[in-house]
Order: sequence, then C-alpha cells, then structure tokens
Amino acid sequence: MSLLGSLSTALSDLSANYDDPQWRRNRLVDRVSGPLSRQYSGTGGIDVPGSEWDNLLVLDACRADVFEAVADLDAFDAYRRVTSQASMTAEWTQRNWTDGAFGDTVYVTANPLVSRHAPDSFHELHDVWHDGFDDESGTVLPETLADAARAAFRDDKRLVAHFVQPHAPFYATDLGLDEVRPSWAAEDATYNEWEAVRNGDLSAAAALAGYAETLERGLESALALAADLPGRTVLTSDHGDLYGQRVWPLGMRLYGHPRGHRHPDLVEVPWAVLDGERRAVTDEGTTRTEAVDDDVVTDRLEALGYA
Repeated sequence: MSLLGSLSTALSDLSANYDDPQWRRNRLVDRVSGPLSRQYSGTGGIDVPGSEWDNLLVLDACRADVFEAVADLDAFDAYRRVTSQASMTAEWTQRNWTDGAFGDTVYVTANPLVSRHAPDSFHELHDVWHDGFDDESGTVLPETLADAARAAFRDDKRLVAHFVQPHAPFYATDLGLDEVRPSWAAEDATYNEWEAVRNGDLSAAAALAGYAETLERGLESALALAADLPGRTVLTSDHGDLYGQRVWPLGMRLYGHPRGHRHPDLVEVPWAVLDGERRAVTDEGTTRTEAVDDDVVTDRLEALGYA
C-alpha cells in the first residue's frame, strides 16, 4: 500500500473509532507502549524448540508466581523460572515455531493461534480447538486436550501438548460474571475476566481466584498426562498475565497479555522438569496440515477473549 493509501486508511480508522476509549487505549498500547518496551528490554528469551525435552506441556497464560503457589514444586525433579520470548501466544508461536521445520515434533493444541501462525511447521499438528471445543464452557477442556495428546503420541517424535488453561475463560462459578454477561457464547464473548476487572465489574482478587482454580484443573490434567508419557517432560507456559500492573514506559495499567510487552509478570514463566529416559526421535520432515477455517479460528479466539 502506498504512503497516501496508508495515511487515508489510518485517518478513516481514526475517524470511525476516535470516540471509542477502548480503541484509543488499544492503539496506545499497540503502537506506543509495546514498541517502546521492546526497544528498551529487547525480545530475548528461552529457545523453546532448542531446549532439552521430549514432552512439552504448555499451560497457556500461566504466571510463574501463581504456578509456584498452586503446584507442588517438590514433585518436580527441577524447577526454575525462564524468560519467554513473547507476551502472547501468536508472538510466542512466531518467535519459536514459525520459521522452523520441526519434523521431529507432534503438536497438539487447544489454542488456534498456533494453527494460524505455524500450520506447516510440524510433523503433525492436531487442531483440538476445532473438534474438541466445549460450547458450554467456551473453551477446550484440559481433559479433552490430554486425551488428544495421548492419542497423538508417537515414541519416535517429541510431543507438545498446548493446554488453554489457565487462560480465560475461568472455571470459578462464584465470580459474579453472570451479571456482567449472560454466557461465554454471548454476542460480547470477547469481554473476559480481565476486561471485567479493568472496567470495575469484577475485583482483581475474585479474578485471580478463578485464574488459580483454572490452573489447578489444567495442571491436574497435565500431570496425569505426564505420568503416561515416557521421556523427559517439561511443564511451562508461553506467557503470563496482567491484572492491572503498571507497565513501563507510560505507566499504564494493563490487563491480560498484550503483545510486545516485557513486564516480568508477562514474560517470566515456569520451567518444571520431570526427568525420564530420553527418547530417540527422528526427523522425517514436516507434514502440512489442512488449511484452517479462519471463521472457526475467529470464533474460538473470541471465546478466549480476543477481539
């Protein structure tokens, strides 16, 4: 697009949305705060595919401090915090998986952003978000994802099982969100718990309680899956979450996980190791998956709170 065309589009966008405070805030976060944060702090972090694991169990949007409070750290053979290269799943996928050919890896995902950004990077990619979505809860249940990972397991391939939990929507039934919106399948499905905290419809303490409860359920399924898998298993996350922390350089209070920000609560994630005898894996090249249905992707992302 030409410079004139870009300017025309920007002005049209501004004219149509200027009276919307949410739009103005998002533009400030995306166009100013995020880029300045990256410029100051960089984008470095752990090389996930290059790390030592046979099975990688990803708990989406899991803050390290909440993981440490919920999990029994003594049950792991090693535990530490690591720095993620990203503050949201699309960015994490792009930095770790998009530009590689991982013929030694089977990826089973409940998050459609992986399928959108790295559809042909793996030997196999299983889109559990497509056929395993639970309409009542508005997400892929952790038990469903764990069962899909068991079915997809191959002894000669590394396995990634990408759970949605503890990403919104949360499991707690006493958050009062029924008064905020009727259901996760409502027209305003992108209004999630962190948006409710920001708008004063829900206390941060109540949202954190729901977040921790959701992590407990996801962690239970992840650990049960780990017990069934041979090899070295690592539990980690792609990024964390914010619930009103002020973010440098503008001092804005941010919620959820906006792209490109380097706040510690967004990029410090757990790295919990369950040792096992390493498996010999083979690289037979990647297998391109069928093209994803972008309308379904959009529906699933809206259920997770993405506009």
